[in-house]
Amino acid sequence: MTVIVSIEDRGGMLFLKRRVSKDRLLTDDIAKTVGDGVLYVSDFSEELFSESNVSVLCVPNPLDAAGKDDFVFVENMEIKNYTDKIDRLIIYKWNRKYPFDFSLDIVPAECGFSLSESCDFKGYSHEKITKEIYVK
Repeated sequence: MTVIVSIEDRGGMLFLKRRVSKDRLLTDDIAKTVGDGVLYVSDFSEELFSESNVSVLCVPNPLDAAGKDDFVFVENMEIKNYTDKIDRLIIYKWNRKYPFDFSLDIVPAECGFSLSESCDFKGYSHEKITKEIYVK
């Protein structure tokens, strides 16, 4: 499966149970990445994709529900117990520091992932968003 996350510079994902940031051009990029596939999300993340052109399946635990070829967007869940199921990890970096109290719980290289691609693009509300794609 492919897991997609968004983090700030120190790995933060949530602050007081709210996402550290969102950007509509980032969700458009996620939709392009998913293409004709299905994006599994939790109810917490479903609203982010309400205006996107992507097929979204909202389930209680998307990491359990998704299959090998599926995509999962994660904001409020740990992924370390699923690294054996993850073939590809896409990390969007905000290139900013925000307060956070929940962070990405893995270091990709320590879990067998290698950086295969990296690119920067201009977001709607962020001058620069970095997209990194890690593979096993």
